[in-house]
Amino acid sequence: MRTLTPLAALLLLLLTGGPGIGQAGQAPAAVPGPLRFERLNRSYSNVVSEIEPIRQGAATIRLSSPRHTLTVRDHLLRLEPGPGGSHSAELRMDISGSGWLIADVDVAGVGGRFQDEVQVPAQSRTIEGRVRIRKTAEGYLVTPEQLPKQVLVRIKSNLAGDVVALCEGAALLTGMDCGALERALSTAQVPLPEPGESYLLENAELTAAERQRIDAYLAGQS
Repeated sequence: MRTLTPLAALLLLLLTGGPGIGQAGQAPAAVPGPLRFERLNRSYSNVVSEIEPIRQGAATIRLSSPRHTLTVRDHLLRLEPGPGGSHSAELRMDISGSGWLIADVDVAGVGGRFQDEVQVPAQSRTIEGRVRIRKTAEGYLVTPEQLPKQVLVRIKSNLAGDVVALCEGAALLTGMDCGALERALSTAQVPLPEPGESYLLENAELTAAERQRIDAYLAGQS
């Protein structure tokens, strides 16, 4: 079991469909309306620990961001009850951010490291999944059953031009499409947790009213 980072909490808790609508102690409607959790709309520091490598022909680019801030400007959850006590849901997040990006590049054996500021322009991302949730003394245990493998995040950085210049130096020998490589550098592929492992969302991440709604919902499903 892992303790959730706040951003992972946002992704996984919201996909539970946990909070119902209605008064505490009453079963919620079968399909609650759109839901939000106020404390999860905020800025998070250094939450992306891994970015999928970019591979285009003879080029491999390994990206990392040792420092960055990602702001969840708003989020909206729509859900439907699923079989066997699980829940399917659609989560939309409005995000933006900035930070420092490092690209370790290998183009047909010619390598280099490039670094630059990176911007995450304001954008919306939609995630669909299925999870289970169980209350514990410390918070809520969230177990993903089905999630996308990754979230695609649009980014902007001047290092794309440096990488393309290196690509163009090798293009005559490799026949690489350097334009495709530049386009690939406009998107970061951020992996999501593998299904099956449980994560703890601590009570402190939710307001008392939100915890009451989750508890009422869980009681209505038992």
